[in-house]
Amino acid sequence: MHLALLRLSALGDILRVLPAWANLHEAFPEARLQAVVEDRHAFLLEPFPWLEPVLVRRKALSDPFKALPELKRVAAQIEGADASLDFHGILKSSLIPKFAKIRERWGDGVTKEGAGLLQTKRVPFRLQSRYAQALGLAEAFGQSRGVNGLGRLRPVLKEAALPDPGPIWQTARPRVVLVPGASRAGAYKRWPLQHWIALAHRMKDRFELRWSLGPDEEEVRGWLPEASGVDALPSLPWWQLATAIRQADRVITGDTGLLHLAVVCGVPVTALFGPSDPIIAGLPEGTGDLLRTGIACSPCRDRACRRRQCLEDLAPEQVLHSL
Repeated sequence: MHLALLRLSALGDILRVLPAWANLHEAFPEARLQAVVEDRHAFLLEPFPWLEPVLVRRKALSDPFKALPELKRVAAQIEGADASLDFHGILKSSLIPKFAKIRERWGDGVTKEGAGLLQTKRVPFRLQSRYAQALGLAEAFGQSRGVNGLGRLRPVLKEAALPDPGPIWQTARPRVVLVPGASRAGAYKRWPLQHWIALAHRMKDRFELRWSLGPDEEEVRGWLPEASGVDALPSLPWWQLATAIRQADRVITGDTGLLHLAVVCGVPVTALFGPSDPIIAGLPEGTGDLLRTGIACSPCRDRACRRRQCLEDLAPEQVLHSL
């Protein structure tokens, strides 16, 4: 069997489909699985040698004059697949298997920009998390082949061979990673830094804490550890960072990529949500706690919002109580 698995776009979205892809591999171990992802996220497939990367060039995809030729170039690499499974549901992702002349084109029930018109088999739409959405597609495809059980969530990186980050943790106290940042596009989802500092001061006598600070927090790295009395993890390559997180007992984070890295590593999370949708962007059952104020105007997608009340009103005491 030859399957083409498609998921373009964000880092967190790739992490959320990995459990579904792992279930497909386990159910069909002899199948050829091609993973169509953007070139900037190719590294996320490294721990999975059974996934064959097919890379979409992000710059070409974003150029209106180059996008169509790029989609056709990628389609040529998956020609001959028995079926495609579109875990994205947008026009660009649905055009690729259409151009590849794949007859059996599955969709996960979420269709935008007319993508559903190009799919031949679709699971019914349900308002659910993106994890459940992806697992539901794997489950439906498996059942079409007489195989059940592909809808279960597994922390697919919990036992994966990952590089050693060196000594990170020093005490026997419970280990907690604090993730105050987010991507630049997701900056409106950041919990206020003053709340993070207050939380760290309240926690550091009972827990061994580490800040996780990404490239967009380099300026913060210069002062936050001293202001909070909590050391930061060193600047680590992605998979060494994953190992350091996997050694923790809990990760406290906003709606960002490290939230989903912790989930697929099997580390319990405390997710701090403001404008993010608690259902669609939410957590699989049993993976942690999702905290939010639930004010009337959230969730929303207003990146220019200056009120930030949905995050400002989420107090450090509420986080401590959940722990």
